[in-house]
Amino acid sequence: MKFLEVLLPFIFLFVLACGGPSVKNVTKSEQGTLFPIAEDNNWGFMNKQGEVVIPLKYQGAVDFSDGRALVKKDDRWGYINHWDILVVTPEYIEAHKFSDGLAHVKVDGAYGYINTVGKMVIEPRFEDAHPFSEGLASVKYNGQWGYINKEGETITEPQFEKAFSYSDGLALILQDGKGGYLKKNGKFFIKPKFEYAEGYSEGLACVYKDGNYVYIDKFAEVQLKADYDTARHFSEGAAAVSRGGKFGFINRTGLLIVQPEFDQVGDFSEGLATIKIGNKWGYVNKRGEMVIDPQFESAISFSGGLAIVELGGGKWAYIDKKGNYIWKSFE
Repeated sequence: MKFLEVLLPFIFLFVLACGGPSVKNVTKSEQGTLFPIAEDNNWGFMNKQGEVVIPLKYQGAVDFSDGRALVKKDDRWGYINHWDILVVTPEYIEAHKFSDGLAHVKVDGAYGYINTVGKMVIEPRFEDAHPFSEGLASVKYNGQWGYINKEGETITEPQFEKAFSYSDGLALILQDGKGGYLKKNGKFFIKPKFEYAEGYSEGLACVYKDGNYVYIDKFAEVQLKADYDTARHFSEGAAAVSRGGKFGFINRTGLLIVQPEFDQVGDFSEGLATIKIGNKWGYVNKRGEMVIDPQFESAISFSGGLAIVELGGGKWAYIDKKGNYIWKSFE
């Protein structure tokens, strides 16, 4: 069974979840975009020029979303605003980023949701939970997944093996080992039947159908057939495909725009995509030109003009789109 929740091929992301930031969602304040940084296990935030704008005084920090950033203090997680004011007191052993104005937190073994000022608006009662997207969130109860709205009301009763975020008004769900798609009213758009399926992205979803990877639109019509060994979702008009164990990219017409010559690739973001040759990561553009040579142990997508790269030995850094170091964890 082959399913993808989010196809980011970097173990590095899991390392960052515990010991480093993600640049997937950064925020803008009066000082510009802010990025979490750390020195000697003390965390704060810098601007795009590498200047510290929020002092390194926290035990942990995660990038901003909805005007709030997760920070760890006294072994508990809370939230600050752009001006380093604690708007949600650190009291949670586990907490997550805001999305659609709500964040899920864990209290006494159950998940609930708080708003941006820390009020518990959906009481903790779920075994697991995901962020809100398009006004709905998938939650787990009695071992099954369903959906709730922002008032905590059940929209779709828990009945799925897995349930993912809504995108373009549709959500990927898994039932009896098959993938299908759900409308926001809880009714099936496509009943579970695919051995492989991804969520909708840029109006298309990649599924495995009749022995081929194809892209279906929001009318369930096949818009594109990908004659490759594997295929993935679109990001910035490009989708990763593979042939003979090597990865490249196609555009929305199916034209191969980056030849399959890489051992692994990530998504395009801000015009560049991560690529792996051997055991090193670098970045290419949509013409297949190597913009930043493979030299990193791990690398993630650009956001806010910067990207995080791992240099080995627990060292990591931010780079700009020319490969210049803006900030290093060891200097």
